[in-house]
Amino acid sequence: MMAMQEQDALCFPLLVNASCRKTQRPPSVAALSFMLLSSISLITFTLNLLVIISISHFKRLQTPTNLLLLSLAASDFLKVHQDHSDTADPEG
Repeated sequence: MMAMQEQDALCFPLLVNASCRKTQRPPSVAALSFMLLSSISLITFTLNLLVIISISHFKRLQTPTNLLLLSLAASDFLKVHQDHSDTADPEG
């Protein structure tokens, strides 16, 4: 019984001797971490959208440097959106 409980606490149970131990966090710390990372993701998503709309809308902002910035904002926007949709679907 004790070996089974010890095995459940390992990161990779099949690698008994070389596996790391899982850290047990209190639910309040896990919830706080989730809220903090979610808010950072939402802020990043919103600000990238603002950069994309601003540079695309105003012709005066469409300089070569800003077009590079637009490209970076668009790729970051898509990555944050992809990460968000991956974590929102627990089945997939």
